[in-house]
Amino acid sequence: MVDVTPIPGPLGLPILGNALSLMNEEVPLLGFERLADTYGSIYQLTIKGRRMIVVSSAELLEELVDERRFQKIPPLALSGDDGARGLFSAATDDPDWGQAHRILSQPMGPLSVGAMFDDMKDIANQLMLKWARKGSEERVVLTDDFTRLTLDTIALCTMKYRFNSFYNNEMHPFVHAMLNVLHESGARTTRPALISTLLYAGNAKYLEDEATLQKTAQQIIENRRANPTGEKDLLNAMIYGKDPISGEVMRDELIVAQMVTFLIAGKIRLRIEKSIG
Repeated sequence: MVDVTPIPGPLGLPILGNALSLMNEEVPLLGFERLADTYGSIYQLTIKGRRMIVVSSAELLEELVDERRFQKIPPLALSGDDGARGLFSAATDDPDWGQAHRILSQPMGPLSVGAMFDDMKDIANQLMLKWARKGSEERVVLTDDFTRLTLDTIALCTMKYRFNSFYNNEMHPFVHAMLNVLHESGARTTRPALISTLLYAGNAKYLEDEATLQKTAQQIIENRRANPTGEKDLLNAMIYGKDPISGEVMRDELIVAQMVTFLIAGKIRLRIEKSIG
């Protein structure tokens, strides 16, 4: 007989489930970390009637990313999105995921990432130069500068595109739009759908911010097409790379979704740093 140990987790409330366990955190990720400290490296939650299994150890993650044994499903915060989805938010059986996965596997491999070092150093030097120019009494806002660092680094390494964030006092509109989309997407997972539907102003702002993300990505694509290069970066791979199975290239909508997925990493980092600071 196989010894089956029940997966632990906090008790939930009717209808809400365990939503309150995350709603009290400015950054939901910190709520997940707190629950991991309490229940261990694997635990379960119920959010809006949906059972969620959470793992927080490298060993368990290694098993779960084995595509021969498990399939990936979209994160709960992104599961309601329509249209093309990036690698992070698409399910394994999504044709878009399959196409992007096959086209980008090599350009996102270890050798390709290693070749990005000079671009990473370029942006890091811009940050150091900015700090060096400040007087000893001048205040440095680390979260803002680290956001500039991550946004500019990801954009330059993957798309050879420069936001030049260290040369402007204000954050690029992409940053504000991304933070708002992330916040609203997370909030929608912890409240009843009816309430979200009634938040007209918030929904309008959400759509506006999504449009900003897509417009920014589309402008980068059009700039590359207008100024083609021989760079072996992710942007060229997405524009010109062909699926080895279908022979097709990625449509613009899917390229945009991938670009937003790459750039989102820096925004998530900002939210964590702000909560720690």
